[in-house]
Amino acid sequence: MLQEANGSKRQELLQHANADQINAVSELVLNFLKNKIPVTPPILAKLQPYKKVLRDLGRRKHSVKKRRQWLVRQKGRGLFQGLHHVLCQCARPTR
Repeated sequence: MLQEANGSKRQELLQHANADQINAVSELVLNFLKNKIPVTPPILAKLQPYKKVLRDLGRRKHSVKKRRQWLVRQKGRGLFQGLHHVLCQCARPTR
């Protein structure tokens, strides 16, 4: 869902995502914010403009509906591309 190239297709996927999918993105953001996922400085710089949205997405006290609205409201690829890089860092084996 994060890597969809077409913006309208990504928006449609987010609008029809179930609660588990939205919670998975929120969990990824929460682990990123708590520094449980090691990321490189260029990825941090790419996500710096989205820090308020990331903090709101990481809070589980906000409803799934509200978190979905924040994700759908994002324009462009910056946030989603940055989160995709975070996800790749998470999946990469540590040495």
